[in-house]
Amino acid sequence: MKIVSFNTNGIRARPHQLKQLTDDYGPQIIGIQESKVQDPDFPEQMITDLGYQPHYFGQKAHYGVAMLTTLTPESVERGFPGDEEDAQRRMIIGNFRLSDGSLLKVMNGYFPQGENREHPTKFPAKRKFYADLMDYLENQCSPDMHLVVMGDFNIAPEDTDIGIGEQNAKRWLRQGTTSFLPEEREWYQKLMDWGLFDSYRHLYPDSMEKFSWFNYRTRAFDREPRKGLRIDQILCSASLVDKISASDIAYDIRGMEKPSDHCPIWTDFDIE
Repeated sequence: MKIVSFNTNGIRARPHQLKQLTDDYGPQIIGIQESKVQDPDFPEQMITDLGYQPHYFGQKAHYGVAMLTTLTPESVERGFPGDEEDAQRRMIIGNFRLSDGSLLKVMNGYFPQGENREHPTKFPAKRKFYADLMDYLENQCSPDMHLVVMGDFNIAPEDTDIGIGEQNAKRWLRQGTTSFLPEEREWYQKLMDWGLFDSYRHLYPDSMEKFSWFNYRTRAFDREPRKGLRIDQILCSASLVDKISASDIAYDIRGMEKPSDHCPIWTDFDIE
């Protein structure tokens, strides 16, 4: 089973990327972040024409998540159980029955960016989202179940995930810019401590050459060396780690015309 995570930065603007992605990679599950479309306007026909079932949870102009599947989920959860009615729409969860009868839970999140540790609302919102995820894991999940947690985490967890240059990285830290602040990495590490594993890092523990986000403004993908951050991840529970057969970052899709600023990322699991 191939699982893809893709921050589209507006799903209606990326039909060409989604078609190429589905044609070339053939994933069974695609997690979409930053769909930027309210539910009544979601492009269902565009998705069904690609051969996928669309499941979505969005709002006008900002945020929004979706799960595109060739498998029919047993159930779909939208948001966290304790979310307020006006909470930003950032999490969608699909529960799938595998051929051996076991359950696979797939969580797809668009984590708040946070902007800066001094921001009065955005940074606390990022902290809360990570806390809400931990609460869900501790109360609704078990480390020994088949679980995938994927999305745009908006955190580069290791120094090898930072490819913006040493001076830029130091400046970001000095200014309190989010993405690899020490406290952010502590939030992320709690997910690992609970029992999740980074599928890409499992295969490539020392890779420093590939990133998933590249700044539009500086044309960071188009210039060599490419300068970016690996802030998109596909995490999995221990029961799936040994079933990882391949994982990568789809630079070919990022290199298309009118791309998202994020690359799709993917992992193959030996499950069906």
